[in-house]
Amino acid sequence: MTDLKPVVSLKRYENSPGSLRDLIELCGGFDRLKPSHRAFIKPNLVALDDRYPMPLYGVFTTTRLVHDMVLLLKEFGVDHITIGEGSARGKDFGVSTTGIFETLGYPMLEKRYGVKLVDMLEGPFRDIDFGDFSLQIARPILETDFLINMPVLKTHNQAVLSLGLKNLKGSLSLKSRKFCHGRNRSLDHHLSLFVEKIPPALTVLDGIYGLEKGPFYLGKAVVMNALAASRDPLALDAAGAVLAGMDPAGVPHIRDFAERHHRSLDVSRYDMRGTPLQELRRPLKWDNAWNEQNTGPRAWDRLGIRGVMLPKYDETLCTGCSGLYGPILTMIMASYTGPLNEIEVLTGKRMKPSGRANQTLLLGNCMIKENRKHPALQEAVLVKGCPPSVEAVFEALGRCGVRAREDIYAGFRRTLVDRYKGKEGFDESFYYILPSCSL
Repeated sequence: MTDLKPVVSLKRYENSPGSLRDLIELCGGFDRLKPSHRAFIKPNLVALDDRYPMPLYGVFTTTRLVHDMVLLLKEFGVDHITIGEGSARGKDFGVSTTGIFETLGYPMLEKRYGVKLVDMLEGPFRDIDFGDFSLQIARPILETDFLINMPVLKTHNQAVLSLGLKNLKGSLSLKSRKFCHGRNRSLDHHLSLFVEKIPPALTVLDGIYGLEKGPFYLGKAVVMNALAASRDPLALDAAGAVLAGMDPAGVPHIRDFAERHHRSLDVSRYDMRGTPLQELRRPLKWDNAWNEQNTGPRAWDRLGIRGVMLPKYDETLCTGCSGLYGPILTMIMASYTGPLNEIEVLTGKRMKPSGRANQTLLLGNCMIKENRKHPALQEAVLVKGCPPSVEAVFEALGRCGVRAREDIYAGFRRTLVDRYKGKEGFDESFYYILPSCSL
């Protein structure tokens, strides 16, 4: 981060591990690495739904690239390698990080190379001072000698982009993550701070697949075959934003960090090496458009859906509850036969009842705590949980007159997986290490 002219390397992914090796050499990524160092790899394995089919393209860091990184570290002579993530989960949602590792074949890295796999949500944690507050950060990522951050090139419905700075959020305890989504706090400001306490020695951006309207399974993946790397985390994120067709200054947490450190976001002032950035650039759509009244997606106006209000999610909505927008939207659209009886669905920690609804569905413990005694409520429908289960959401929608059927939702989820089958460039083997797999 001290270079006067930050170096960013860019490559088109062509083969493993050659493309990654060239990328790292171009930016001097291993110049400060020693064989005796303890290396820590932080991929993005945000969450895995264990109930319904889920596409991985653009959602997870490709397992292929993580495998490549392990091979290159072993080539360099590094014996102590840890891969760590803190995948989101709740009582009725998701798979543990260990379960995701097993699904993707990561234990083969343990067996072949002696890699250690760590679920950072299990701790232990260290309280780290950020001035007017502290956050719990997993000790394994703090106590490494050489941190390699490996985010995905994807958009994020609350943070615009989820690149290197955002990817470090996975090292926080669940309590600290919820704190960052606080009712009166700025998520973007928090996202700009993590890198100051968890500085990566190298950031490698996996853009083999980019994700539009991410960061989770509702997003649409595109084949980009783009890789970027830098020892400077801000420069990497700025280049990643341009790869996604965005102005880095338009991504609040990237801009916040740059302004605080008096840094330029003009990539023309960086030392860009390798494949020209414009050859890899592919604009990605990031936002889901809501109507002007903020009562539902703009598509509802075209479909004539009436009698239901679903305000757009805000930055106080945590990862677990954000995954429930899919079931809610799907059920309302799939079962709609005529105007509903003026129902309202509220999420996050900040929304308030409109006073126009006959029934108000309060999604999750935070929303229940915020509004269950609000005077504008006519009838409160409580969906308890942190996050609630999909079954609880379906039951609550049924109480509000929405014919919620699990088989319809399961079919919808299958279409999200099937839309990539047979499409050029989409290869599921990028996400799995099999016993017979070798590079």
